[in-house]
Amino acid sequence: MSPSRANHKLPIAIILPHAGLETPPELRGRLAVDEHQIFNEADVYTDLIFDFRDRVTHWLRFPYARAIIDVNRPDDPSLLKRVGDGVIKDVTSYGRPVFKPGQRPDLHEERELVHQYWHPWHDQLEAIAQNPDIKLVIDAHSMAARGPRRYDPQERMRPRGCVSNLGDARGAPRYDYPGTTMTAEDLQFLGQHLGRALAQVPSLCPVEEPGPVRLNEPYWGGWNLKAHGLESQQPWVMIEVSRAMYVGWQDAETPARPPHMAQIEALREVMWEVIEALYWRLMEAE
Repeated sequence: MSPSRANHKLPIAIILPHAGLETPPELRGRLAVDEHQIFNEADVYTDLIFDFRDRVTHWLRFPYARAIIDVNRPDDPSLLKRVGDGVIKDVTSYGRPVFKPGQRPDLHEERELVHQYWHPWHDQLEAIAQNPDIKLVIDAHSMAARGPRRYDPQERMRPRGCVSNLGDARGAPRYDYPGTTMTAEDLQFLGQHLGRALAQVPSLCPVEEPGPVRLNEPYWGGWNLKAHGLESQQPWVMIEVSRAMYVGWQDAETPARPPHMAQIEALREVMWEVIEALYWRLMEAE
C-alpha cells in the first residue's frame, strides 16, 4: 500500500553533504580559514530549508565543514577537476589556503581522515542506493549568488535554482557519460515546478534572468550522484538553491550571518510542495 499523502513519512532520502560547519577535532588549531570563510564555503542553512525529518524516512547530514572535508568528492585525485579540491581541501573556492603553513595532514593522516569520515558517509549512501523501499533520493545543496572566482573567473550571477541528473541542458544523457540518475522527463518536471515555486519567493539580491531554474547548469552533479545514483534502486537528483534567496551576496570575507528565518521558511514550504509533487509523479508511473 502506498503511503498516505497526509499521515505517513514518504519513502524519500534527503542527503546534505555540505550543510555542516564543524571542524573535525583532529584538525583544530591547524586551519588558515576562519569561521567566516568556512561559512561562505558551506551550503549554509540547507539543513533548515530541507528539514523534512518528520516527513521522510531517511535524512542524512554530514556535520563537518566542506571547506575542510568534502564527502562529495572522489577519493581519487586523478578524478578531480581542480587541484586541491579533493576530499581533504587545500584551497577554498575563492583561492584561500585551508591550512596554516606546514599544518596540512600528511598522507598517513589524510588516509585516516578519509577512513574516519568519508567512508562511513558513502557506506550509508550505498545502503540507500540498494534499498528498494526508498523511492527517491534528493541530494540537497545551495550555491553562492555568483560563481566563486576559482570555479568561475567571470563571477557570473547564477539562477535561483538548479536541478541535476548528470545529463545535459535538457536532462538527457550526455554523449560522453554513461547515463543519468533520473529521466529527462522527470527532471524537466522538477525544474519547471521548482522554477515556479522559487519565483514566488523574493530574492535578497539579484539573480540570473530570465528563467529561475536551470537543468544541469551550473552544476551537472557531484560525486554522490556519480558513485551511487547511476545504478541505484531509485531516481537520484541534485537540487541547488541560490543563497541569493536567503543569504545575499557573498565573497571570501563576507561575515557569517544568522539564518534569515522568514526567507528560509518560505523556501522550505515551496520546496516540500515540489518534492512531494515529484514523488507522487514517480509513484503514479510505477
